[in-house]
Amino acid sequence: EVVKGGNTSFTAPPTATITEIPQWIKNNAEWWADDQIDDESFVSGIQYLINQGIMKIPPTTAGSASSSDGIPDWIKGNAGWWAAGQIDDNTFVSGIQWLITNGIMKIS
Repeated sequence: EVVKGGNTSFTAPPTATITEIPQWIKNNAEWWADDQIDDESFVSGIQYLINQGIMKIPPTTAGSASSSDGIPDWIKGNAGWWAAGQIDDNTFVSGIQWLITNGIMKIS
């Protein structure tokens, strides 16, 4: 998508596309945000959605960050807001895409 304003324009990066996300992943997101399940369990659910084509992440270039850095706290906040319906699917998935791009979340 090309966005123009004034004398400048830029091409917006592709955004993730989503089909119907199952309710169980929102439950997982809520439990994860409340520290009732660990990072690995939550990431496994996200990996399943991506591998099944339910959540489509645009091609990204993985960064050099190590997965040992851990998932940032702000994404847990996003997960809680998403589970509560306070942010939409695309906003949440953009955060997941950021984790993948920065090498924090690996999809296998």
